[in-house]
Amino acid sequence: MHTTQVPGRARDVLSQAEAAARAVRVRDVTYDLWLRLSAGADDYDGRVTVGFELLSGDDPVWLDHAGGRPTTTLDGVERELVVEGARIMLPADLAPGRHELRLGYRNRYDDTGDGFHHFVDPEDATEYVYSNFQPFEAHRLFPCFDQPDIKATYAVTVEAPAHWRVVSAMRARVDELPDGHLRHVFTTTPRFSTYLLAVVAGEWHAVHEERDGLSLGLYARRSMAAMVEREADELFEVTRQGFAFYSDLFDQAYPFEKYDQLFVPEFNAGAMENVGAVTFHDSFLFRDPPTEPERLTRAEVVLHELAHMWFGDLVTMRWWDDLWLNESFATFMSFLALDEATRFSAAWQQFNGTLKPLAYRDDQLITTHPIAGEVADTDEAELGFDGITYEKGASVLKQLVATIGRDAFRDGIRSYFRRHAWGNATLHDFLAALGDAAGRDLDEWARVWIRTASLNTIEARWTTEDDRITAFELHQGAPADHPTLRPHTMRVGVLHTSQGGDALTVQEATIEGPVADVPALVGLPTPDFVFPNHEDHDYAKVILDPVSLAFARARLDEVEDPFLRQLVWSSLWDMTRDARLRSTEYLAMVRRHAPAESDVALLDAVLDQAIVALRRYVPEERIAAEGAALVRVARETLASTDRPDDDRRLWLRLAIAAASDPADLTDVLALLDGAGDTGLPVDQEMRWEASVRALAFGLSDAEERIDRERDRDPSDRGQRAVIRAQVAPPDAAAKATAWERIHGTGYGSDYLTRAALAGFQWHHQRELLMPWREPFFEQVRAVYRERDLGFARAYLRALHPIGWGEPDVLERSRALLADLDADEVQLRRHLLDQCDDMERLIRVRAFAATTD
Repeated sequence: MHTTQVPGRARDVLSQAEAAARAVRVRDVTYDLWLRLSAGADDYDGRVTVGFELLSGDDPVWLDHAGGRPTTTLDGVERELVVEGARIMLPADLAPGRHELRLGYRNRYDDTGDGFHHFVDPEDATEYVYSNFQPFEAHRLFPCFDQPDIKATYAVTVEAPAHWRVVSAMRARVDELPDGHLRHVFTTTPRFSTYLLAVVAGEWHAVHEERDGLSLGLYARRSMAAMVEREADELFEVTRQGFAFYSDLFDQAYPFEKYDQLFVPEFNAGAMENVGAVTFHDSFLFRDPPTEPERLTRAEVVLHELAHMWFGDLVTMRWWDDLWLNESFATFMSFLALDEATRFSAAWQQFNGTLKPLAYRDDQLITTHPIAGEVADTDEAELGFDGITYEKGASVLKQLVATIGRDAFRDGIRSYFRRHAWGNATLHDFLAALGDAAGRDLDEWARVWIRTASLNTIEARWTTEDDRITAFELHQGAPADHPTLRPHTMRVGVLHTSQGGDALTVQEATIEGPVADVPALVGLPTPDFVFPNHEDHDYAKVILDPVSLAFARARLDEVEDPFLRQLVWSSLWDMTRDARLRSTEYLAMVRRHAPAESDVALLDAVLDQAIVALRRYVPEERIAAEGAALVRVARETLASTDRPDDDRRLWLRLAIAAASDPADLTDVLALLDGAGDTGLPVDQEMRWEASVRALAFGLSDAEERIDRERDRDPSDRGQRAVIRAQVAPPDAAAKATAWERIHGTGYGSDYLTRAALAGFQWHHQRELLMPWREPFFEQVRAVYRERDLGFARAYLRALHPIGWGEPDVLERSRALLADLDADEVQLRRHLLDQCDDMERLIRVRAFAATTD
C-alpha cells in the first residue's frame, strides 16, 4: 500500500533534540537494502527492510526519506503510512517491541554530488554512480533513521549491468541474472552510522593488492585507467604505511574486512570516509604532473580518511556538535603519520603554510565558534566542516600533546578505543580517557581550548645590557569580544648571528596569563631574531617584535631552517591581514626573498598568499602595478634554467594568476606558447587558465586558444573549462545568457553550473557587471532555499561583489542580513562571513594606502 503525503514539513532537517528523543526510543536497527540499477536510466528502484526495536511509543517516531513515494508493509501487513515532508511517520499506536518495516520505491539519481550521484563521462559515455551521505543524506538513497547515534548493520544487494563493477563496505558474492544483469550480494556489515555506508557502481577500472590478507583496491573511471595505474604504487605505499602506523599507535587492528579507495567525478569534498569504500575527488589522480607539495597533500588526504576508520567509523560522535572528534583527530593523525611514517617529513611545515591559515581566518570571523559547540540541527551541522573543526582542532591537539606528553596521549587514545569501539562517544568520554592516562583533570583545559572560541596573540619582549639579554617576557593577548587567555606550551627560538655564523637557541616556555618570564634566556647574546612558537606546537598568532620584523624584511633568506622560515612568513601574513604590515610591503618581501627560496613547499605557500594579497588587500589603484611587478619577477626567475621543475611550475602559475591587464597577460601567453623551445613545464591546467583569462580580457586570439585546448583536453575538466570560458568574455549578451541559464536549466550537473559561476565575475569587468549586482541580492535567498548547500555556497562566493571593496555593497549585504528569517541559518552564516571579510578587505586596503 502507498503512503499518504500530507502538508507538514517544508525543510528536510533534523534537530538535535529530535535526534536525541528518537535515539532513546529506537535500537538494534538492521537494514536489508536492495537496489536495481540500469544503464542509461535517470532513476533506479529500491527496496529496504528495516528491522528495529521500539522501546517506547509515547512520542512520534519516523524514518527519514527524501526519495520517491514508497509502498509500505509493516510487520507483514500492508499499511498506509503518513508522510510529512521527508519523514515517513510510524503509526502512533505502534506497540513497543521488535518490528519490521518493508518499503519499496523508485528514486531519480542526484546530480548535486550528494545523495546518489550519477555521472556520464564526456570522453567515452561510460556511466558511474556513487553515494555521498555526510551529514544527512543517506535517506536520499533509502529510508532510514538518518543520525549518527542510531548505528545499524547493512545487508546490501545491488543488481547492475554485467559490465559494471559494484563496491560497498564489504565483499560480495556475484550471481548472474537471466536479463544480463549481475546480482552483487554483500556480506552483512558490522554496526556503523548511516552516513558511512557507500554504494558505488559503474564501469570502473580497478587495481588491487593484498596487505597481510587484507584486500586493498583502487578504482577510477575507465578514461582515467592509465592515471590510477601510474599512481598505484605511491597510493598503496602510503596506505600500507598508514595501516602500520595507526594499528601500532592505536593498539587496535583495522576493524573492517577490506579497504577500497575510489576516485570519483564531480565530488563535493576532498574525500569521504565511507566504511571500507573511501571516495576521493578524482583530481587526486593528477591529470598533470604534480608538484611535491601536491603529492604530500594527496598523501595527507589518504591518511586522513584511513584514520577515520578508527576515529569516526569505529568510534563515532553521538551528534554533530562533536564532529571534531572525527575531523580534528583525522587531520592531526594524518600529519603525525606523514611526519613519522612516510617520506613526507616536512608535513607539519606544509600544514602551517597551507592549512593553518584557514583556521586563523575562520577563528577571527564574527561567526567563529568553539571547536566543540552547540549544533542545533543538520543544517547547522553542514556549516561545521570548516577551518575550526579541521585545522584549528588539529592544531589544538598538537598543543595538547605538547602539554601532556606523547606517551599520555597515546595511552589515552588506546583507552578511548577500548571503551567505545563500535559505539558513539562525546567530548566528555574523550577527555576522561586522556585525563586518566595523563593523571590530570582536563576539564578546564578543554573549557578554554575546545569550548571557547577565537584565538590569542603571542609576542616576545626583552631588554639587553652589554649585548646580553637581561629580561625576557612573553605577552599574551586576546580580542575584546573573545577575551579568554589560555595556557600555552611552546618553544621559543632565539637567533643571533654576531659571533660568526647563526646560532639558534630553543627554549621551552609556558604562559597562562598576560605575561610570563622566560628566565632561561637571560644571559644569551642580544638576539637578531626571536620567534616564540618554534616548530609550531602552539595555536596562536605570533606578532613579530620590531627587531625581528626588521630582520625578516632584510635577511629572512639567512634563516637556515625552512620550517622556521615558513613560520616567519605565516606571521608576516597574519600581520598583513591585521593591518600591521602593508600588503604592498608584504608583496615587496615576496619579490625580494621568494626567488631565492629553495624549499618548494614554502615557495608554494608564499606564492599562493601573494595572489590572495594582490586580489584582496592591495588598494584598487595599485593592483595593476603590483600584479605587473609579480609577473616581472616570475619571468625573471623562470629565465633561470637551473631551477627544479616544481619551482618553475609554481612561478608559471603565479605569472598566470597575477596578470592583471592585457599587456601582462599577453607576455605570459607568449611565455607559455614558447615553452616547447625553452623547456618550461607548461601543463594543461595552465593552458586552460591562461586561455580563459585571455577570453575574459577580450584578447583577439582567445577563442582560437579555447578551441585548441578543447581539442587537447576532451575530458570533463575540459568540459568545465569550456563552460567557464563561455561565461567569461567582456560582453553583456554573454553575461545575460549565462545569468538566465544559471538560474534556469543550468548546464547539466551542479558541478557544471558551478563552472559557469566561476567564469562570470572578473575584477577588471566591474562596470560591465554592475547590472547584475542587485539581481544577485534578490536571487541569493531562493538559491539557498532551493539548492544544495555546496551549490549555494559556490553561488555566493562567485557572484557576491566583494572584490572591489565598496562600502555600498557592504551596506546592501547588511540590509539583506537584517531581512533574513530565523530559519535561513546557512545563508546568514555565509553572508556574515562575507561581510566580515569585506570589512577586513576595506580596512587592510586603507592601511596599505597610508604612508609613514
